[in-house]
Amino acid sequence: MSFNIRHGLSTADEPNLMDILKIIRDHRPDLIALQAVDSLVNKGKVQFQLRQIAVQTGMHYAYGAADQSANGSQGVGILSTWPFEKTQTINLPHTPGADTKVLLCGLIKPARHVTLRFCNSRLEYASVFDRALQAAYINQMLVNSIQPVLLGMDMGARPNEQPYFSFRRNWQDAAQGSQLETWNEGLPGDRFDYIFALLNSKVRVKNYKVIRNYPNVSDHYPILATIEFW
Repeated sequence: MSFNIRHGLSTADEPNLMDILKIIRDHRPDLIALQAVDSLVNKGKVQFQLRQIAVQTGMHYAYGAADQSANGSQGVGILSTWPFEKTQTINLPHTPGADTKVLLCGLIKPARHVTLRFCNSRLEYASVFDRALQAAYINQMLVNSIQPVLLGMDMGARPNEQPYFSFRRNWQDAAQGSQLETWNEGLPGDRFDYIFALLNSKVRVKNYKVIRNYPNVSDHYPILATIEFW
């Protein structure tokens, strides 16, 4: 699953973590990439959204902080049914004055003879140049991976736009050919959220869906794919 959770707020700016938990429990994904995740201090207490979700679901988690402020940070998180062997947070390139963005990856061993990387990122919204630069950098960082790679991402770009082109040759788009929008004000074809599988391994996307049952939980819809390795 990949899902931009809008900093823990619904489209009505109400806390949305209970709805996020319901979505996860209803669909039971083994791996989840969450974008726009906050870890903030409020009234002397740390409200770490990713850890709250991990505790409630019993999943392992890793957090990559992108922007730091006086009262905490926001970034991306990954959740896994299996423990992480190793995690890594990589700063992405950006132009002066643009927000900091990161690529977060976890090394996971779901079966005896299978080890894979599960990665997550949210690219810059305000600059097409930065989005394209960051997409190219992520491809460069991951394309030669020895292990299979799954990548969840809020790219902020449609499949016919420049940032997507970095993933056309060496990655399988789980939603290839889908016209379903992934944000709730979008039109058909407005896919901003993606799940990719690196093609230098034996991998097959079995199915893909956009979860639209909860349109007000976030301004993005969660996306879900079943991917098979052998």
